Amino acid sequence: MAAERGRQRSGRASGKRRPAPTVNGVRLAAGVRLVATGSKHKVSVLICADGKVQLNEGAVAILRLCDGSRTREQIVREAARRAPHGTLAADIEAFLNAARARGWIV
Repeated sequence: MAAERGRQRSGRASGKRRPAPTVNGVRLAAGVRLVATGSKHKVSVLICADGKVQLNEGAVAILRLCDGSRTREQIVREAARRAPHGTLAADIEAFLNAARARGWIV
């Protein structure tokens, strides 16, 4: 037992690594996360340094695409393709600009 105490741990709890995001991949900033709340009505909330921010379905759909695996252009194309009412790419770009300015995405 004394010998085990002296051993250094590698810092990896399970040996599993998180997939590395692409170089240009857009992702949620550190400490920012999306949470679904409410029992009857599913309400999505963004938790960040400024507190909790309630989001509409469109904002949630866009932020879910910000997982580090897509570039900004890919997010705009995918979100516009999935949007029910033909959301314009310019609106998605504006939301991404606002999210970045607020520190929600990097």
